[in-house]
Amino acid sequence: MSDDLGQYEGKWVAMRDGRVVAHADDEETLRARPDVADSDLLFPIGEPPSGFYLINV
Repeated sequence: MSDDLGQYEGKWVAMRDGRVVAHADDEETLRARPDVADSDLLFPIGEPPSGFYLINV
């Protein structure tokens, strides 16, 4: 996968060791992918939808 995050505009990405390892249209779908680990950093690319977010660090 490319590290150019612009191509993932409007998507959610999973990053591990500074590299994108997976992407999906929404967080739930991304978390359900078998190649996404619990320790991966997940976040939306682009303008986030309105609402409240809880970020686990």
